[in-house]
Amino acid sequence: MSGPSISDIESDIEQMREQLTETIDALGAKLDVKSKATSHWQEIAVVATTAAAIVIAWKKL
Repeated sequence: MSGPSISDIESDIEQMREQLTETIDALGAKLDVKSKATSHWQEIAVVATTAAAIVIAWKKL
């Protein structure tokens, strides 16, 4: 019996590298607190601006 071929092993290594890259990227995104906070504050600003516009429009009625 022979083991896996060299090309099979190389293919497995490449696949594992891709999976590790995806995992590292996902972990990096979870640890990027500054980016998350900025995004959160941007969402709050949009909601606040929209709410203010609605209140102003409502008062004009």
